[in-house]
Amino acid sequence: MNFTIVVSMERSLRQKLLGIVALAISFVAACSSSSTDDVQSRIDAVENNLIAAVINAGSVPAGMSLTDRMQHYLAPGVSIAVINNGAIEWAKGYGVIEAGVTQPVTPDTVFQACSVSKPVSVTGIMLLAQSGTIDISRNVNDYLKSWRLADNTFTTTEKATIQRLMSHTGGTNVSGFFGYPAGSAVPTLFEVLNGTPPATTDPIQVVYVPGSRSSYSGGGMEVLQQMAEDVTGISFRTYMNDNLLSKLEMNSSDFVQPMEGPLSARAAKGHDVDGAVMPGGWNTYPELIAAGLWTTPSDLARLLIEVQEAATRNQGAALSQQTALQILTMQPNSNFGLGFGLINGNGGLIFQHSGSNVGYKSFIGAYKDRGQGVAVMINGDNGYTLSMEIVRSVAKVYGWPDFKPEEAKLIDVTPFVLQSYAGDYKQTDGATTFQVYVSDNGLMMKFVGVISERLDMYPTDTDTFLLRSQLPGTLTFSRDGSGNVTGFTIALQEGGTIVATRK
Repeated sequence: MNFTIVVSMERSLRQKLLGIVALAISFVAACSSSSTDDVQSRIDAVENNLIAAVINAGSVPAGMSLTDRMQHYLAPGVSIAVINNGAIEWAKGYGVIEAGVTQPVTPDTVFQACSVSKPVSVTGIMLLAQSGTIDISRNVNDYLKSWRLADNTFTTTEKATIQRLMSHTGGTNVSGFFGYPAGSAVPTLFEVLNGTPPATTDPIQVVYVPGSRSSYSGGGMEVLQQMAEDVTGISFRTYMNDNLLSKLEMNSSDFVQPMEGPLSARAAKGHDVDGAVMPGGWNTYPELIAAGLWTTPSDLARLLIEVQEAATRNQGAALSQQTALQILTMQPNSNFGLGFGLINGNGGLIFQHSGSNVGYKSFIGAYKDRGQGVAVMINGDNGYTLSMEIVRSVAKVYGWPDFKPEEAKLIDVTPFVLQSYAGDYKQTDGATTFQVYVSDNGLMMKFVGVISERLDMYPTDTDTFLLRSQLPGTLTFSRDGSGNVTGFTIALQEGGTIVATRK
């Protein structure tokens, strides 16, 4: 074969190969463009398909827009990260970091994680167990050096083990903490544990037999914080930064209380039930495990992905498969694994946690086996209901078989009757006040007390309404002999009642 023919053949082959490569590049570009378009279409769908907590039985709810619902709940800012196919598919911010200013919320804006700090912290502490430094089945007092959880009649036969404290079955008190407003004295961890001023909460102690039942206890989590510091000899903040946050590249996360340093420039300010910015921007939470993390939804999503990867593929950056599976094992007499709440959903095991600090709300949830999940953070007291409306939208758009709205037989109530309920009410045996008012889509309630929130009311009868969110129950209005509304009674889902009289 002569040289000319060889060159010609090589040129022809090269042209064919270049053509194939060009087609391949074109195909990849088209796929990339299509993929980008697909993601954007899902983002658009999530933003316009928020779903209320309760819908009329048998109906298909009309999607609500995120922008409208933010206005409805007086929520200045929202940040969302969505996990799909084992990765963060998108993250986006909405609104502003502070009411009345123009600085937008972005995926890099940090929020108070609230109680979502707990599963992050417990995951970090589990690395001490993974290394053999601690045995979580042992009494927490076996590791405490500078402070001890006092024994009493409840601990005669059963002990507050690390494992029980991680799953809220340790027998400890103090469900939550409310933080310390700007300008007020902030207690040390010792003062929190001992309940001494300036701490405003009770001393942490065992108040029922450990392991016998579940009772949500932020106080027990603070015992774990002291244990971690005693075992490691360093601050809890430093331990978490060095051993978990940095390894997972959670670079926008820090247990920094009070807020200072680089993250402060991109911190969303908290807002009260009326949408007004909190004095000083936020409260300070020295109770780091219970409520002290500042972070973003994207960083929280990285934690969820770590647990998924470790549990299902043994490919965690920090966690072993054994540790991840321990975290995701339901504990006796509890709805918790270790740190995370667990649900056996239609799509498999769900690990999740919600959070509520003054001025902030948060939620994380993910499937163990589906490579899907979501993290939502909001800088407003009314954010819990909104966060769950967002989660239901994500679930619908991404085809999750869980997080569906509750169905009930709802009725139409005339504007005249709705207006008859509007007014101010006062709890008869407590300090909580209530304002009932008519909104564009029905009746709403604002309550102010130990916790505060605005929520929708769903009518099942003329005088009967379902309440959900942080005050779940059934509200029934009462009337006098002349038909005037005199008050209401709320039968709470978890038992007990609240009675209020019209002012």
